[in-house]
Amino acid sequence: MSRRPIFSDFQVKEMKEIIRTGEPIMMLAEKLAAKYGVSESSMRSKLYSIARRTYKIAEWNGPKRRTRKVAEIQQVQYPTSTVRGGVPKKVTIEEDHIRIYF
Repeated sequence: MSRRPIFSDFQVKEMKEIIRTGEPIMMLAEKLAAKYGVSESSMRSKLYSIARRTYKIAEWNGPKRRTRKVAEIQQVQYPTSTVRGGVPKKVTIEEDHIRIYF
């Protein structure tokens, strides 16, 4: 039994046309993921697989790197960790690492 494709032939043809513009795949995946209602990572892998079979890809003269929006940067939350033992009893500093004894 075969799986039903996620994208129709028309959508794949549209993706090929967009890839031929030469815009980086990462930027295209951000734009098209919302349009087609799929995750950014699945869109990126689909675009890479289509790009392998696409010819006449133009040279991209736009920005090479993605720029993150300020709102995205502010939403990043770093994990907090707690130490069970409280204050460390001994700390040794080596050339390539630090050991903390509790």
